[in-house]
Amino acid sequence: MATEKKFVRENVRRLMVKEYLRERIAGAGFGGMDIQRTPMGTRISILVERPGLVIGRGGSNIAKLTEEIREKFKIDNPQIEILEAGNKATLNAQIMAEKLAEALERGWHFRRAAHSTVRRIMEAGAKGCQVIISGKLTGERHRTEKFTQGHVKYCGDIVKEVMDEGFAVAKLKPGVIGVKVRIMKPDAKLPDEISIVVPSEEAKKEVEEKEEAKEETAEEKGEKKEEKKEEMKITDLKGIGESIVKELEKMGIKSIEDLKDMSVEDLEKIKGIGKKTAKEIKEQLKKILKEVE
Repeated sequence: MATEKKFVRENVRRLMVKEYLRERIAGAGFGGMDIQRTPMGTRISILVERPGLVIGRGGSNIAKLTEEIREKFKIDNPQIEILEAGNKATLNAQIMAEKLAEALERGWHFRRAAHSTVRRIMEAGAKGCQVIISGKLTGERHRTEKFTQGHVKYCGDIVKEVMDEGFAVAKLKPGVIGVKVRIMKPDAKLPDEISIVVPSEEAKKEVEEKEEAKEETAEEKGEKKEEKKEEMKITDLKGIGESIVKELEKMGIKSIEDLKDMSVEDLEKIKGIGKKTAKEIKEQLKKILKEVE
């Protein structure tokens, strides 16, 4: 049970660090965080839209932030790495949620701000986008408005793979408004998407050549089998001499192929072949024909 509690404590700590950083660097466009343990300490990678605000002049802000995380959350030797979102900021759900919340706090009408956000995300190449705004939007009663465009997934394991979600809060005079942004990125691949690859002329030629080679090999094997059958004579069988061969020729049996159709009883009737010899001849025939096949 101690191990499970340890994992729970670690995940709770990570969540608290994430919430703290979201509030602490809200103006820089917080886009997400990743924590990794290394032999040198704990590396915290932060994705932001404006890294200059986080780093500060001469690295003063980031040094202060590192010290605060070490003291507040008891993390050993934290090393903060700042990653710039760049052109991908428009496809980051958390950054777009923060921007939408800032627009609402500046006095934008919620419909205008939401439609503008959806349009920017879709123009950036997203497959789908949904903006959900909840709170006291126009009156005293709480309500929720949804703005959806493109393809959006709501449930199943596929949601974890293809959907990016971000949440932010706008503090207005009537009350707090929650903003949720969900984005299906351009490179998202759905289970029902099937791509058919048309083979080139060179690939077709290679396949045809392989098939022809297989056919030639099969023909060669068949010819070899026939040659082996033709090469084998009745006298090669143990227990059959010249006198017995003459008797067989009288009966119209001139090859091993003709001899294999005879039963043990038929062989016994031939002059010079006893019951034991007939069985031995039949066994030899089985082995020879099996090897040829």
